Amino acid sequence: MKRDNLNSRREFIQKLLTAAAVAGFYPLIDPLTGSPLKNGIEGKMPLRPLGKTGYKVGIYSLGGQAAIETPGKEALSVQIINRAIDLGINYIDTAAVYGRTSDTVSKENAAGQSERNMGQVMKYRRKEVFLATKTNDRTYDGSMRLLEKSLKNLQTDHIDLWQIHNLRTAEIGNIDKFFATDGVIKAMEKARDQKIVKFLGITGHESPAILKAMAERYPFDNVLVAINAADKHFDPFIEKFLPVANAQNMGIVGMKIPARDRIFSHGGIITIKEAMDYVMSLPVSTIIIGLDDVAQLEENIAIAKSFKPLSADQMLAIEEKTKPYYKDLQFFKNQSEWPAEW
Repeated sequence: MKRDNLNSRREFIQKLLTAAAVAGFYPLIDPLTGSPLKNGIEGKMPLRPLGKTGYKVGIYSLGGQAAIETPGKEALSVQIINRAIDLGINYIDTAAVYGRTSDTVSKENAAGQSERNMGQVMKYRRKEVFLATKTNDRTYDGSMRLLEKSLKNLQTDHIDLWQIHNLRTAEIGNIDKFFATDGVIKAMEKARDQKIVKFLGITGHESPAILKAMAERYPFDNVLVAINAADKHFDPFIEKFLPVANAQNMGIVGMKIPARDRIFSHGGIITIKEAMDYVMSLPVSTIIIGLDDVAQLEENIAIAKSFKPLSADQMLAIEEKTKPYYKDLQFFKNQSEWPAEW
C-alpha cells in the first residue's frame, strides 16, 4: 500500500475507533496500564447499545445457522442455545428460511429448522434474550404468513426484531414495491402496531448500495450486515454503509466474520480472535457467528469477554493479511460487480 493511501486508511480507521469509543461501543483505554477501563461486571459479557432500541446487547451473539439450522442436530442445537444464554449471550438471530437441505430433506421442509430448534429453548427462556428473526418475502400477505409461522416455530407471542432478509443489489430499482400497500413494510408496521413485533430492520451481504438506499428511505431500528477483515478490498460496507447506519443510530449486527471459515483455508490467514477483534473494534453493536459445536461457542465467548479494541495499525495489518485472498473471503458480495479479470 502506498504511503499516502496507508496514511489515509489509518486516519479513516482511527476516526471509526474514536467514534466507537465516544458512542460507548467499548471502554476507553487506561493510558497507564493499556487495559480497558472497568465497564461492567468482571467476567461478564461486555455490553453495547443496540442503536436507538434502548437495549444493551453482548458484543458477541448467537447466529442461528450451521448446527442450529441442520435437521438431525436438534439435541446439539438445544445444548448450544442453552449454553450460550448461560454464558451471557442475550441476543439471538434466526430467520424463517434458515434450514439446511440434504438428499433426504427438501428446501421446503428444511425452512424453519433453525426457528424450531430455537423454539425448544425459547418456550422456557424467552425473557432472557432479545430475539430477532426475518422475512424473506417482499409482500404484505407473504410476510404475515411467515410471521405467523415464526411465532409458532419459536414458541413465543412476540418478536423483538423483525427484519427484511437478504436485500439484493438487483432490488434497488424496486424499493417502491416494498412500501406499497401490499408490500413488506406495511406488514412490518402492522405487526409493530399490534405489538407482535417491537423493532424493524434490514439485512444484506451483496452490496452496501441497497442497504444505504433502504436506510435513507426509512428509519429502521437495526441492520444485519456482512463485515469482515477483507471488506475494504472490494465494495466495502465499512466505508460505504457503516457511517450511514451510525449517523442514523441504527443497531448494527456484524455477520460473515470468518467468511464461513474461509479465513482458515489459506494456511490460516488470520485467527478467529483476529477476525472477531477486527470487527468488534468497529462501531458495531454485536457480531454473530454460526457454530458447529459447544466448543466453538465457548472459544468465541472467551474471546469476546477478553476483548480489547485494536489500534489502527493492528487493523491495517490484519487487512493486509487478507489482501491476497479477498475474493474468496468476499464470496457473498454481488458477483456481477466483480472485476472482469477475476
